[in-house]
Amino acid sequence: MRLHGTHKVSLDSVRIMAINCYALDLAAYPLFMDGTHSDKEGKTMAVYEELLTSQLLALAIALRTKFYQGADPQETIKYVLPCGLLYKFKNGNEENAIFSIKDVCDKIIHADTIYRDMEKGVQKPVTTLSGKQGEFKWELHLSVSLFAEAILNWIQDISST
Repeated sequence: MRLHGTHKVSLDSVRIMAINCYALDLAAYPLFMDGTHSDKEGKTMAVYEELLTSQLLALAIALRTKFYQGADPQETIKYVLPCGLLYKFKNGNEENAIFSIKDVCDKIIHADTIYRDMEKGVQKPVTTLSGKQGEFKWELHLSVSLFAEAILNWIQDISST
């Protein structure tokens, strides 16, 4: 067998990855803050963090592939607006930027750090990704579960037209 053409990424495989990220995001609080699991050595948390970031990265790569194969990222802005805030910093100035699903994928792929603060009472914690693009530093505060829902809504709309 020889592969000819582009990478195969179906909308159903993107749906699966989005659902996995959604579930992982929402599972963190009951497992680590409300559950009975005792993770004294932090091994479960370390595996969870690896699983979440690897699933986010796989989702980002699959989505970027779809965009490079012709999906218009500008049409996704309306879906992803409630998911978080993107800040760009240059020369001491801060800019709140509008972003698309592809922009979030770019940030996931190019993040230098990923941080998530778990607090009692905050069942949907925000994940903060940060990095640098040229001379700009950026920081994305993202609700992973809302991002997954945005992807599912976008897929639903483009697959029903």
